[in-house]
Amino acid sequence: MVTPNHFKLEPDHIQTIKALAEEIDCPIEEVNNIYASTLESLKASARVQDYLVVLASKKVRDKLHH
Repeated sequence: MVTPNHFKLEPDHIQTIKALAEEIDCPIEEVNNIYASTLESLKASARVQDYLVVLASKKVRDKLHH
């Protein structure tokens, strides 16, 4: 899966996007776009990148539930 900015996501990110789309009942493309931009913004300021999947997931879930 490729993001809107054309960087390739790792398998754990792809699984997370698919799970979020199913959980929220939202099109995978929409979740992918929001997740990718959220992940990019988090990566820019993260010193430790071990938990970016968890942080990005929470932010996307919060955005799409409201």
